[in-house]
Amino acid sequence: MLKIANISHRTAALAAALVVASMSSASAETLFEKAKASRTAVVGIANEKPYGYLETDGTMKGVIIDVLRAALKPIGIDKVEANVSEFSAMIPGINARRFDIIGAGMAIRPQRCESVAFSSPISRLANVVAVKAGNPHNIHSLEDIAKSGTLKIGSQIGSSQLADLPKAGIPEDRVVSFALDTEAIAGLKAGRVDAIYFPSLQLSDLIKNFGDGVVERAEPFQVAKDDKGEPLYVFQAFGFNKEDSDFVNALNVEIRKLNESGELFKILEPYGFTKEDVPDSNLTATQLCSVS
Repeated sequence: MLKIANISHRTAALAAALVVASMSSASAETLFEKAKASRTAVVGIANEKPYGYLETDGTMKGVIIDVLRAALKPIGIDKVEANVSEFSAMIPGINARRFDIIGAGMAIRPQRCESVAFSSPISRLANVVAVKAGNPHNIHSLEDIAKSGTLKIGSQIGSSQLADLPKAGIPEDRVVSFALDTEAIAGLKAGRVDAIYFPSLQLSDLIKNFGDGVVERAEPFQVAKDDKGEPLYVFQAFGFNKEDSDFVNALNVEIRKLNESGELFKILEPYGFTKEDVPDSNLTATQLCSVS
């Protein structure tokens, strides 16, 4: 009986050890491995055109989503699910693991790089201004607004372009931050601000869908410049939790293939991008994160 009991105890101990090993292995599985196993990735979007948004039937669309699908498919991930949040909630959301990837057209900025791991850039855009039809205040640069002493400009909470405004000399009390881009253009039409400032593609889409014939691009417009006099471009990319480096690396391989094959431009073009809006395939998030 003693021998049988010892065998029974050993068997139980072995079974327990196998369970613990299995649980340890499961907990060590990375998000990327889980996504590949389920063939699914959850994407955080701000429900904003043309980047990532839901149609009335629940279908997720947008240029960022189209690029993401094309980059994920060769990896074996062929299903993307949406998690809709305000743009300002994207970084807290990715760090709280509410979704796997930020697919809201977020720009790579050094300050953001402290909290988020970015993929290689998938687009390069300039920030521009919209005004009321006829451009009554003759705005053709951010400096025009700064020098006026009274003109107000609006943009979106949490957006990268807000950083350009103080650099141009526009004081904080003449900057109005809106939760949504649609609220910003509504604020312009209502006279709460004299101009709004967004990436060119996003602004064109806003004017097309919500301008009502009373809002237009300020043209010509002098793009903001950095301290060296170089144009300040917005490089959009996918955002990840900093622990998901294997996911970022795998996606970067596919982004480079899309770019060098010309397939990236084919995806971007129907949304209004030009070849000038496609970044150099050798440009990395690491380089952009180090720009002062």
